[in-house]
Amino acid sequence: MNKGKTKLTRQDAERLFEGLPASKVSASSRPENPFGPPSSSVVKRADDESTLWKDNLITLPVGIELPAGYESASRLREAMTRAWRVKWVREGRDELVAEFPEGWTAVRRENGPIELRDQSGVVRALCGWAKDAELRLLPRYSVESQANSSTGLSSLLVRDRANSQILERSSVWSARTGTNHPDWTKLAAWLDLRYPDHRDPLRYWEDCEENRRS
Repeated sequence: MNKGKTKLTRQDAERLFEGLPASKVSASSRPENPFGPPSSSVVKRADDESTLWKDNLITLPVGIELPAGYESASRLREAMTRAWRVKWVREGRDELVAEFPEGWTAVRRENGPIELRDQSGVVRALCGWAKDAELRLLPRYSVESQANSSTGLSSLLVRDRANSQILERSSVWSARTGTNHPDWTKLAAWLDLRYPDHRDPLRYWEDCEENRRS
């Protein structure tokens, strides 16, 4: 008796769905698989956010020290765009935000200026912490003093800052340092002869020269 009723009930229920399409009907426009690929609008929003936040965005002071041969800050920044492949993202009253090539970093030490380093870790520029600070670009070649701690005297040397190699050294040790050293004129002339554009901080670096040619 009970089995007959169950059979009839199942048959009646099946009749209710006669004539309906066999295809699966979705109750909403969402993907059937909740873990499936996101919609195009979600992908676009994610792409937009990734372009706004980058690890190689560096904040710099608006002020910049002009090397010889550059008549204005705007001209120097244009040269930095070509030589360093830097992109100027935003400018405020006291600071600039720039996008640098991958691997460039700004290192803020507890004592001393902020160091702008390239992907090899070489310091390419310095700047202070104050609002009126200026960015100072550093050349590849420089004349430096080297002190002897035992005698208190100093010598001069020409250094390639890209690899810390010493290219030339003075033969005189003196109590006078820097431009007052007796061999300063001699080493400065040596550097001028071999690297006539050494005062330009955007010359002779490998990346700068390659970017200038491209």
